[in-house]
Amino acid sequence: MKISLVLMLLSLVFASTVFAKDDRRECKAELAKLKAAFATDYMSQNHHGYRRAKDAKENGDYKQCVGLAKKARERAER
Repeated sequence: MKISLVLMLLSLVFASTVFAKDDRRECKAELAKLKAAFATDYMSQNHHGYRRAKDAKENGDYKQCVGLAKKARERAER
């Protein structure tokens, strides 16, 4: 019983680590797309959206980073 509980907890920890790496990669990719979406200096066109996404990345909230970067990129492409 104890062994199965320990194995289950270890598998959850491992799975969360794998998903966190995917979120981190996706965040980096979205920030790169956001930079590429701007024809000129991306900081002057949508500094606020970029800064919020970058802050979320620095705080370790990669899912929020992805969402904010996507929103900012969609606004810039309109």
